[in-house]
Amino acid sequence: MGNRYSRGFAGRVLAILLSFLLSPLSGFCQNPGGAPQRAGDIAALDPAATRNGTTAKAREAVFWNDTLETNASGRMRVSLGDGSILSLGSNTQMKVVQHDAAAQQTTLEMLFGKLRNQVVKLTQPNAKYEVKTPTAVAGVIGTDFVLIVTADKTTVIVFSGIVQVTPIGAAVTSGTTSTQAVRVNPGQQVEVTAVSGVGPVTAVSASLIQQLTVATAVSRAGLTAGTVAVQASSHVLRNVLLGVAAVAAGTATGVAVANQSHSSPKPPSGPTIPPR
Repeated sequence: MGNRYSRGFAGRVLAILLSFLLSPLSGFCQNPGGAPQRAGDIAALDPAATRNGTTAKAREAVFWNDTLETNASGRMRVSLGDGSILSLGSNTQMKVVQHDAAAQQTTLEMLFGKLRNQVVKLTQPNAKYEVKTPTAVAGVIGTDFVLIVTADKTTVIVFSGIVQVTPIGAAVTSGTTSTQAVRVNPGQQVEVTAVSGVGPVTAVSASLIQQLTVATAVSRAGLTAGTVAVQASSHVLRNVLLGVAAVAAGTATGVAVANQSHSSPKPPSGPTIPPR
């Protein structure tokens, strides 16, 4: 009777502690009370990158309304909750306005720089993925494309899938520019300017695609730093769980000893703990 009680008590202790740690990690991933919702993580980066004006770190969480920026030597890769990947080139600033992975609702704002978007296929009703710039909105269903943005021009280069590009701002209100949305297919590009609106859709050279792939990629050192951070965090979690298990086992042993001491004059010998 005492042993069954001790085992049940230990099981409840372990379940409570594990639930606390893994839901998720004691609340580090969820922010109650109206705090910003988590959009994803910084998977890797080269130094000289910031999140909301402070130095960014690999494996750091990214939340709704966070502003990410790189300078001349910085680059950053962000993994969104739905599996999409954002690759920021140097001298780039963008804002994650919204990313609801379950509903597949994503809105980004980009002020300047180069941004590669590797977007998972959108399957949910009313799903959307759009990037707003000063002169255009790029909307996709599931594709791989790059945006090159300045204050008065947006260039959209599509690697795969289809991107619908819609002019906004001065390009729409001037009344003398092309205001029609256009569809850009794989291997094509289009420019949208504040003065001329939507330009012609033209073919993209293989050399430009290769150049943009390199320009938005994090260096090997940056990727390695992100991998080390992942391994370190997994080791921390493993050690915490081992510690919890040890506490629960110790509690079970103590309860069993206490129970059996009331029914037997001779206390049981303790378990042998192997060396680490």
